[in-house]
Amino acid sequence: MKVANNTVVTLTYTLHNDTKDGVVIDQATKEHPLEGIFGHGMFLPRFEESLQGLEPGDTFGFHLTPAEGYGERNEEMAYTVKKDMFLDENGKLSEHCKEGNTLQFNVGNGIVPGTIKKVSIETVVIDFNHQLAGVPLYFEGEILNVRELKEEDFGGGCGHCGGSEGCSSCDSGCEGCK
Repeated sequence: MKVANNTVVTLTYTLHNDTKDGVVIDQATKEHPLEGIFGHGMFLPRFEESLQGLEPGDTFGFHLTPAEGYGERNEEMAYTVKKDMFLDENGKLSEHCKEGNTLQFNVGNGIVPGTIKKVSIETVVIDFNHQLAGVPLYFEGEILNVRELKEEDFGGGCGHCGGSEGCSSCDSGCEGCK
């Protein structure tokens, strides 16, 4: 079976910064592979495009520009807030408020990760850019398995969009999405 939308793909990969010889950023091995559903937004769109049509045993290697990966860095996504926001009930700075830590923040549209970039006497700078924003990427790896998508892959929900019975999340026309 070939990699296509609505298939479950198991693969290995090594993610490098910029080129095949770049710093290794992340890795999924045969002992701990990555498995996901293609065509449902689980992977970067360009990542999926690059693997379309491959079969188990096929290897791959390809570049993604920052725009094709996690986007360009946007300096407007870094906010300076008052340090008081991180004080506990005793007036002490939270142990989690340390430069380099990524924390979850409620920003109105939901919970999003933000990385503490700088802690000053009165302020904290939080960066909401993805940690790989602005970074050119190089993926290499191997397709280990490709199988048909099953309804249970969504925890019993709709086999098209993962929604629960009676959902209206997709326009496939299936019973679960009417």
